[in-house]
Amino acid sequence: MRSLSSVFLLLLSSTWAAALDIRADPSPTTEVQDGQTGTLIVLPPQATETGLKQIPDAAHPFVAPGPDDQRGPALNTLANHGYIPRNGIASFEEISLAMMEAFNLELMLGANMLANNILTQGNPFANKISIGGVSPLVPPLPGQIDGPVTGGIAKHGRFEGDASMTRADAFIGDNRLAAAWKVWRQRPGREQHRLQCCNLIGMKKQNIMMDQAANPKFEFAARRLNNAYAEASLLIDVFANGTTKQATLSIIGSFFRNQTFPPNWFRAASPVTGAIVANTVSQIVAAIPVQPGRNNAQGVPALRITTGPRTSPACL
Repeated sequence: MRSLSSVFLLLLSSTWAAALDIRADPSPTTEVQDGQTGTLIVLPPQATETGLKQIPDAAHPFVAPGPDDQRGPALNTLANHGYIPRNGIASFEEISLAMMEAFNLELMLGANMLANNILTQGNPFANKISIGGVSPLVPPLPGQIDGPVTGGIAKHGRFEGDASMTRADAFIGDNRLAAAWKVWRQRPGREQHRLQCCNLIGMKKQNIMMDQAANPKFEFAARRLNNAYAEASLLIDVFANGTTKQATLSIIGSFFRNQTFPPNWFRAASPVTGAIVANTVSQIVAAIPVQPGRNNAQGVPALRITTGPRTSPACL
């Protein structure tokens, strides 16, 4: 896996580079532009306590979000329990530390995913991102170089996109919350059913084809492929109970429908690394070798999605 700094170098143009700086010994602030004080982003150290642990602890009770709190397609449970600010506006460091503490996500895996989001949907100059949509607490970048507003993680077409396993396409319905979660439509009455990679393959294949048929604006661009498959892998690699190493529909539903940690839930007994997630993703890709494409102006698929074998080694 590439280091965080190498990912930044690949993503940043000279304009972005002026807005974001990572240093070994940073100062608290840099310069002021458009009334914003530039804040240096610092990569936190890898957590040293990385064993099995019940989450949440007593210091992080569930509190339902208020009307002005931001919520979106990810990180809602962390906000509802106060692992990140409950208003849904957080910094790179706050989210990185929260993912390590609550999910035992290895630092570089979480930081790489977060770096992409804060660069494309947050304000890296001010080191802020909304886990939901547009917020006055996250101003546009100086000079409005990425538009007049900062969209947040819920902004359609960047991190968030079509063919989600947990939310509706933006054109069809709510692309932030999982009130009518797709997995339950496909597996009704089976809340104690254990999700495995072969299940994910079948459900991902089905939801891609269903969304392509139902959404005339359906788009599955190359930039979306990795996120869509990684999203599926997290269901079993991150949300499984660390004591059983199992992810049931009931457990996943607690995270996505109720936006709270399941009862008696423990994080993984060792850090969830990029290699673990990549192994699951590779099996899904092998079984569903999707070609990037979109529906045409008449809502008809201009490039039909191809699918590979119905099973993977994980199902045998």
